[in-house]
Amino acid sequence: MTQYVLTLSIGPVQGFIASARRSRDLWSGSWLLSEMAKAAAKSLFEARAQMVFPFVDETTKDRLEPCDRMDDNFSVGNKIQVQVEAADDAAVRDLVEQAKAAAQSRFETIARQALQDLNAALRVEIWQMQLNDYLEIQTAWARINEKGYSDASQRAASALAARKATRDFAPAHAADAWDRQFMLPKSSLDGARETVLLEKANGDADLSDVARRKLGLSRSEQLDCAGIVKRLGGNSEQFTPVTRVAADAWLQGLPENELSKLCDAYEPLIALNLATRVKGNQGIYSDFPFDGQLLYRNRLDAALSDNKNSADASEKLSKLKNVLKTIWHKYGEPCSYWAMLLADGDRMGELLDRAKTIEEHQAITEALSTFAESVPAKMRNFRAQCVYAGGDDVLGFVALDKAVGCADTLRQEFSDSLKKVSDVLKAEKTPTLSVGLAICHISTPLGNVRRLAKHAEKVAKGDNYPADQQRNGLGITLSVRSGSDSDWRVQWSDEAGLAAFKKWQNRYQKKEISSRIAYDSRDIFMRTDFPKSADLSFELHQNIRQAEFTRMLDRARNMSGGELKDDVKKELKARLDALQRQLGSEHTGALNIFATELIIARWLAAKTQNDLGQEAQS
Repeated sequence: MTQYVLTLSIGPVQGFIASARRSRDLWSGSWLLSEMAKAAAKSLFEARAQMVFPFVDETTKDRLEPCDRMDDNFSVGNKIQVQVEAADDAAVRDLVEQAKAAAQSRFETIARQALQDLNAALRVEIWQMQLNDYLEIQTAWARINEKGYSDASQRAASALAARKATRDFAPAHAADAWDRQFMLPKSSLDGARETVLLEKANGDADLSDVARRKLGLSRSEQLDCAGIVKRLGGNSEQFTPVTRVAADAWLQGLPENELSKLCDAYEPLIALNLATRVKGNQGIYSDFPFDGQLLYRNRLDAALSDNKNSADASEKLSKLKNVLKTIWHKYGEPCSYWAMLLADGDRMGELLDRAKTIEEHQAITEALSTFAESVPAKMRNFRAQCVYAGGDDVLGFVALDKAVGCADTLRQEFSDSLKKVSDVLKAEKTPTLSVGLAICHISTPLGNVRRLAKHAEKVAKGDNYPADQQRNGLGITLSVRSGSDSDWRVQWSDEAGLAAFKKWQNRYQKKEISSRIAYDSRDIFMRTDFPKSADLSFELHQNIRQAEFTRMLDRARNMSGGELKDDVKKELKARLDALQRQLGSEHTGALNIFATELIIARWLAAKTQNDLGQEAQS
């Protein structure tokens, strides 16, 4: 018998996670991918494989059992790595086929339940075609020779990368380019596959109103097989919509009697499929256990318009609006922006390279599993919702005012979890966690939000910075519907920078500074962005900007219209000077970076829509 290192990659990640328009698409896509990876891992574990990714042993094997709960479910990444004992390559291939079959079977089980819940006629032949060929599983393995486990692991990883870059070129299902069976509208999520929904004569999907509400579809939208499974997979009450997360700070600020009236008005909408209940995240949203989307004026008006022909629905929605009008007048409207958190470990490759045996490799993955299991509870402390936590990857939803604190806690927990194994393996540095935050409107499609969060994560990584300033960062991307995107970055090791940012948040919440200061600072930067000239030295250029900045602060006012306090002026000047020193004496962009820091701090201090001002109204 021979020892092999076997790796599997399960996808498509694009189809399951990146193709998302609603909260549930992202939730279900992450859960589906994890469930199929668990099924494949369970097959290999039962074949006596030694598990590396994910780390599972006899005492924790129950983690690999199928789980219909999305809340605090053990998450498995889309990469699996094991060490197996087999007679030859053919025997390894048999193990791979068994693992693939297990993953496919789990997908079919979930799809069958979704189809039963929908209870609507579909294009059965196309549904079955897509069900059979949707899953993409690539594998590679390497024999462990005299060079040991580490060498075999690297060879298997290289082979898997080559396999993933190789196209299969499977034959198309269509008989020819004019096969009418496939001349159909594509899925509205990504446009990649044909719809499985039947059509009416006018081109709309042929669905009952109940089925349409279950799927969250407008009249002209279409879904493929995976789209329907994502919309109906699991229990709808387990996942938390972004609207509930975005409105949380506003809801927390309501008196108990007002919150009670709001719950009483919202409850009847559940039976009409106009709203959904929220029971997940260990019940932290029990004070208002609903999706929250009808708390927003534009969504409530749209619901009233869509249901004007239903007397019962119109009555219940009108009652809710009457309750909300009073609350909006007293307490403002809920914040319509929120933050997606996306985190990834730094220098994990360097640590994994130091693992020369499977036991050392397992020690690393065990530490990563410990971190991942702690993430949902850590995020709950900030009333945030963890969507996925597997290894060194984290994805979650968080309200604006708690986003930075949540990110800071996760990065500390990550370093603490990896410190022991890093010390044992004598790693040069303990791995760190770079965290990206994407601030977006609740109406922004989730696929776009995830792309922005991925961009923010890259900002956090800081690949365009000097080597000693890369990684271990917090990157924030602000995407305002009425303006352009803004990026800001700080390293977690920059304690002064983090303290200043949190100070600005606090000042904004106390209304001690106004947004005008940030935008006036940017205006000064743009007005004094002179072209290089022999007559304009760097020192003179900086003196002009400093003079303009000081003059602006002398005229600045707080949110109440009062004069800016002297200590606030000193803090603003000191922070700008500190940034200039940090960037270097010849860097001309300090004022612009400072302005962006203030602008983003203001957004991350917001609890209600009024806190965001005119920029957030569109």
